[in-house]
Amino acid sequence: MLMFWAGMAQAAPAPAPRGAAPPTAAAASAPAAAASSALVAQTVPLRDIGAWGALDLRGVDHSVYLPLSLRLDETVVSARLKLNYTFSPALLPDLSHLKVMLDDQPLGTVVASKGALGSPQRAELELDPRYFVDYAKLRLQFIGHYTMDCEYPQHTSLWAQVGNDSTLELVTRRLVLRNDLALLPAPFFDARDGRRLELPFVFARQPSLATVKSAGVLASWFGVLSSYRGARFPVLFDQTPTRHAVVLATNTERPAGLALPLVEVPTLMVMALPADPATKLLLVLGKDAAQLEQAALALVLGQAVLSGPSAQVKAVQLPPPRAAYDAPAMVRTGGIVRLGELVPQAAELQAQGQPLQPIRINLRLPPDIFTWEAAGLPIDLRFRYTPPREAGQATLSVQVNERYVNAFRLPAAGAGGGTGERGWLSLGSGSGTQATRSLTVPAFQLGSDNQLQFIFDLPPANDAKCRPPQAGAQAALDPDSTLDLTGIEHYTALPNLALFANGGFPFTKFADLAQTTLLLPDTPQATEVQTALVALGRMGAATGAPATRLTVLPASRVKDAGDRDLLVVAAGAYPPLLEAWGQTLPARLEAGQRAASTLGRLLDAGNEWFSGATPRVVPREGWTELQAGGALAAISGFESPLAAGRSVVLLNATDAAALPAAAEVLLDAGKLRLVRGDLVLLRGDAVDAFRVGDTYHVGELRWWRWVWFQLHTHPLLLALLGLAVGLALALVAYRLLRAAAARRLAQRG
Repeated sequence: MLMFWAGMAQAAPAPAPRGAAPPTAAAASAPAAAASSALVAQTVPLRDIGAWGALDLRGVDHSVYLPLSLRLDETVVSARLKLNYTFSPALLPDLSHLKVMLDDQPLGTVVASKGALGSPQRAELELDPRYFVDYAKLRLQFIGHYTMDCEYPQHTSLWAQVGNDSTLELVTRRLVLRNDLALLPAPFFDARDGRRLELPFVFARQPSLATVKSAGVLASWFGVLSSYRGARFPVLFDQTPTRHAVVLATNTERPAGLALPLVEVPTLMVMALPADPATKLLLVLGKDAAQLEQAALALVLGQAVLSGPSAQVKAVQLPPPRAAYDAPAMVRTGGIVRLGELVPQAAELQAQGQPLQPIRINLRLPPDIFTWEAAGLPIDLRFRYTPPREAGQATLSVQVNERYVNAFRLPAAGAGGGTGERGWLSLGSGSGTQATRSLTVPAFQLGSDNQLQFIFDLPPANDAKCRPPQAGAQAALDPDSTLDLTGIEHYTALPNLALFANGGFPFTKFADLAQTTLLLPDTPQATEVQTALVALGRMGAATGAPATRLTVLPASRVKDAGDRDLLVVAAGAYPPLLEAWGQTLPARLEAGQRAASTLGRLLDAGNEWFSGATPRVVPREGWTELQAGGALAAISGFESPLAAGRSVVLLNATDAAALPAAAEVLLDAGKLRLVRGDLVLLRGDAVDAFRVGDTYHVGELRWWRWVWFQLHTHPLLLALLGLAVGLALALVAYRLLRAAAARRLAQRG
């Protein structure tokens, strides 16, 4: 429950929509956002707006669409598209071309030239800035011809390729937005901006850990919003930001250089940076640390009711604690899930055109799903498609994470059930064909972050009689198709830093982090706070929920953590708790020296250390102390010395400057896949994973599966049990045979 006092100042009207059409008289009379004189130049590769690979355009008429959005606080002054492309050498010049459109408005054309066919080319197109709106689509349409006679629409010679290293160069002007909480989360986070979120957090010279806790709640919320983009939170102690930023202050902890008001109640406010009206500050204020936390919680829980330049929080009541595995961004296990529940709108389950683009469905599962000897994920699939004219050509392929799962042939028009495939229902060639199919995704192919791909291949007939071409193909998955998650159990071996890096586990088992304690030095440095905020933002992106029940403690009070999972961040000189834990740690890093299990011997082995993405198993044969002057960061995991079955993840470095690398690896998709085992060392761009210590298991299994799993992992015990069972059966058989013999003797006597 949230209660606010709204700010009394009246907010200015919203800026007029940006677009190509001239404003109406009514719109022209409305006040618009003022424009700053500052211009910003940026270069956006197509790979950053959805072109994961080279764009292959095939057939007589083929288009690809790329999202191109514009921040609320920006307007485009000029735009230039630089295309790297190649046309098929078999194309007819002049007739074949590539059309560039923005929201279907033609902005330029690249014509296939005779002397350049088949070789890489480069073209530059000026784009009219008037057509850039908040949400737009960049469309590249390929029109290809290889003969003046009848053409097969999908002839192999009809192709063009646009490299995803092509770039869009934009010059934008910043807009001065009104100070209004109703715009939140913009401009601090703008859903139109597909880039990584860079949002500074501003504190007093030495913030208390209670203030850091409030910042952690906010960072996790911005992590939820940024989602796949990732989020960095540069931390400024007593410094003035140069971009949109979040400022946390109480009446006693106040950043220098900012004229912040004194407050008597929790307050949220938006103000402009005095030196730059286009730069906005989100002020989270409280009389003391308790009020500051109330203000932070009010923001993450009650954004929808905020308006005006400021709001005072009257009361905040947290929702009930979340149950395990109920994170909004993860699919809840233990039941049946409809495909329609996994996509924002049903249109994402449809495809049309020629060729058909894959239908992609994201499937985020809890990281600790138990896949050993599991049957997999059953899917009851229902779909519709335009039946092809010719039999034997159309197929549907199913993949998970780009790996093959299954494929089945689709009947042609009028084929009905003649193919022998069960579950087909023909609706006639005029209305398409509806079908059902059951398949199972193997459990070993599933991870925490998955994508299901359904690839329909409906080729047109190769018609050489100059008849009208077949209408464009269409296919759709029924939203009522289901995934059976009832058999999934939660049980995994820890420490496993891959689970932490990809899904925040074990902390994200409870989406509100109710079972998590963040441990920081008693007087944390800016880089330590920054590293903690990045990690919490990553967890928010994994769960889809803010960390409203996070606990933050100083290292000196580690015993107060009790039965919780611990996230520890430290740099340079070790706090007493790490010294007390001693050789529980997979590695100890300090300025000028470092220590780890047998790492000295491995250092002498040079490159034999490393084995790709698989952690090297290092036996515990003692400790080696090393003297080294270079910077080194590490992520390590181990069982908590405070409670059995609880986990510790430690992010540390030899010095404060090296520490952010331990969090940056969580935002780099290329490095993220290298995080494994229980110890990851970070030296510049190198990411080296190791398995140093022992493992332990968390979670629950059905008793019979738990027994079988334990026996499987202990073959000697299994052999002894087999001998014992065999001996017991032999004894039972012996007694039965003796009893039978005794009865026969008694009958004879």
